[in-house]
Amino acid sequence: MDAHDTAPVRGGPGRAARGRWGRTASDTRTTYDAGTATAPHRRAVDARTVSGTRAAAGARRTAPARRRRPHRVRRAAAVLALLLLGQTALGQTALPAPLVRSTSGTTDAVDLAVAVDESSSLSAADVERERDAAGRIAVGEISPASRMTVLGFASADNDDQSPVDEVCPTTALDAVAREKMDGCIGRLARRGAGQGTGTDFPNAIRQAVTRLREHGGSRPRILFLLTDGKLDVSDSPSYGTDKESREENGRSELTKALSEARAAKVQIWPLGFGDQLDMDALRDMAKGGYRGGCTDLAAARPRADSATDSQTLGDAVQRAFAGARCLVTDPPHKDTPPADISVPLSPLATLASIVVSKGDRAVRATYYDPRGRKVEPDSRSDGSKFTLAGSDGEVESLRITDPRPGRWQVRLDAPKGHRDRLASVSVQWRGAVRSSIVMTPAAPRPGEKARVELTLQTRDERGIGDPEDLRRLRVSGRLTGDGFEPLDLALSDHGENGDKKAGDGRFTGSVTIPRSATGALKAVGVLGAVGLTADHRPFLTRSASANPEVRAELRVDDAEVHPGGSMPFRLLASNDSDRPRTLRLSLRDTEPGAVALSLTEVTLAPGDSVDRAGRLTVGGELSPRELTARMEVSDADDSARPLDAKLVKVDITPVPSWPKRFWDAWWWALVTGAVLLAALLGWFVWHRKQAIDSVSPGGLLLRLTVSDGSGERTTSETTVPRRRDPWYRFDVSDPDGASPRLDPRPTGRYAVQRDPRTGVRLRTPDGRDQSYPLARDISLEGRVQLRVERGAGGRSAARRPGPPRWLADLLPRQRKPVPAASGRRDADDLAGRDTYGSSSYGGSSRGGSSYDDEFDEAT
Repeated sequence: MDAHDTAPVRGGPGRAARGRWGRTASDTRTTYDAGTATAPHRRAVDARTVSGTRAAAGARRTAPARRRRPHRVRRAAAVLALLLLGQTALGQTALPAPLVRSTSGTTDAVDLAVAVDESSSLSAADVERERDAAGRIAVGEISPASRMTVLGFASADNDDQSPVDEVCPTTALDAVAREKMDGCIGRLARRGAGQGTGTDFPNAIRQAVTRLREHGGSRPRILFLLTDGKLDVSDSPSYGTDKESREENGRSELTKALSEARAAKVQIWPLGFGDQLDMDALRDMAKGGYRGGCTDLAAARPRADSATDSQTLGDAVQRAFAGARCLVTDPPHKDTPPADISVPLSPLATLASIVVSKGDRAVRATYYDPRGRKVEPDSRSDGSKFTLAGSDGEVESLRITDPRPGRWQVRLDAPKGHRDRLASVSVQWRGAVRSSIVMTPAAPRPGEKARVELTLQTRDERGIGDPEDLRRLRVSGRLTGDGFEPLDLALSDHGENGDKKAGDGRFTGSVTIPRSATGALKAVGVLGAVGLTADHRPFLTRSASANPEVRAELRVDDAEVHPGGSMPFRLLASNDSDRPRTLRLSLRDTEPGAVALSLTEVTLAPGDSVDRAGRLTVGGELSPRELTARMEVSDADDSARPLDAKLVKVDITPVPSWPKRFWDAWWWALVTGAVLLAALLGWFVWHRKQAIDSVSPGGLLLRLTVSDGSGERTTSETTVPRRRDPWYRFDVSDPDGASPRLDPRPTGRYAVQRDPRTGVRLRTPDGRDQSYPLARDISLEGRVQLRVERGAGGRSAARRPGPPRWLADLLPRQRKPVPAASGRRDADDLAGRDTYGSSSYGGSSRGGSSYDDEFDEAT
């Protein structure tokens, strides 16, 4: 038994070696034809899988004994054969075989010919662009086993001239030949006077057909014909004796040459440039050759294309080459070196070529994969194989087998003097997808309307969700069965007509089962896209009776899980028969071993109904990806008729870091705690501010008075500035003189602050604090007394509790009337005012503040 016949089982000995992208290490596989597969056939594959795995494991343990007793080997083989037959009869279902790796064998090889116009109407720049176009084909060809011929053609205006020059003889496009191809393509040249300057299409086509069919075989044969004009054999004596007869005979010979090409199955892809084109004639040439393409799609059938000038000829050649070889391509990216150009590679791609048209041989290209790693030519890395061709020419390509998806970067460098020419970078690729399809109900009755859902995956079992990739796909379905003609199914991903979500990669449609249906039903997907091949997994079922005895429904939603995680599902089932029934659950159309079901079998007693919960668990070592699977439930006695089936999409995401996990589990507690902490901090700040404001002496009027024989008089006064300092410090200068002064100082021996309960608190030089009511005379030293009053615009001594400033600003304000200032003044007032009132520490002399009172509004 071959290794590829063994279905990989997670953790088991039959698991195939897989590369970075989940591809099998073998280049071969066993598969079945989606158009002819039947349930018994699938059961036989499964029987070989299970028995083969066990037999292989046992073979390693008992090899010595078998060598001593060969008759036991024969007996074991007989038992194995009986097991295979028995399991086929029991109706077990095969796991899907993994898709194959990309191969570059001869099965994909073609025979190519490029015929290049060398007539005198071309300029030197035109010929250079033609060489570039031919070089793109040579280095862009995806199979090293393909053969290529390059021809130059004009006309033969006498017997010594030849209408066709074979500049590059037929050669296989291996790495060595591609390097040499650049040299012979360089021999293409414009013909001058006396060399045959016309345009002889018939001889060019015949020469190409001769070279393309000389090796025989069944390879596709493709001719690219590059020209800037129309048929012109007016000076060729081989076509007649005068101009009129030559033109008529030339058209006749062209028709015959096209017929010969069609008979030899040679596709003709005409590519024209310039303003002298006869596009109708070019279209006729495309239609006159062989019309079969690499696939039965319009984009792959030969057609004529044109470029506005020789500068854009390379782009037209790329489009034609992609169509002829069934490749996906996008418009090239252009820039002058030095430059970094990035090109995208889809997850669908299995084989790709990055083609660089440098414009100057001195330009050097360096390639980097999507992770930023430099690509070494002719090497293997990360499951991919790299082959560089044409690095010394004007056109080179990097061929990548099994490329990593993402944006690839090409760095273009050139020495000074070689940076003026435009370079272009393009990518062309071929890919593979696989489909899985289900119907709901899984076993519809004749005449019943069923919903059909189809999902696509890359060959690495990854879901397809990129809008650009989905845009390339043309998806439909086909329903066949007993008792009716095949039906085409219209499927869409537009979020309409039953499709749940637009652009999610799940295509939905509906079909009414013909009333003539009598038994087997098969729904299969149909993919129409150039450059993509599909491995369609059919949905096989049978039409149901009007009143089935056993019913089942699966309920499962798409989910996002981490490797090793699980998602829930439910099974609802009932048994209306008179005997026990066993229901079996299975997963299909997914990577073997990637997912597992916790609930695989349920037994129903007669008349019983159940609602069972289960979990679908993904493998712990799976890389992040979008995984899809088909979940089915069927009656063990009638496995050919599923009771229900659902497409499941699992988005496997990386395991988050512990801070992320902690946040996901406790975010609500953290947010609540942060809000409470912020509120507590805000209250503390507000309370602290209130406490400071309640004792701040700002706005108080301090007045020094003395008593003598003439009575009491004021010698100095100051208003405490509005600050948040809890104490206002000052000294008394000349306390024994005639006019003592109040001297504000940061190091003053006296200090005052408000006392919310009594009015004012005074700290004396001996460090004692004493509280006094406002407007009371307080003895300081000698005959000097201090009177503390509420200043003009000041606030009350005992600040009432109130809201924070921001809230007070929002509330209606009610300003209290300002109390009248004391009228007690004398002749010494002016002379006794504080000389420091305007200082940064002191206040003003008559109760005014030296700067804005930031507390006024709060009071």
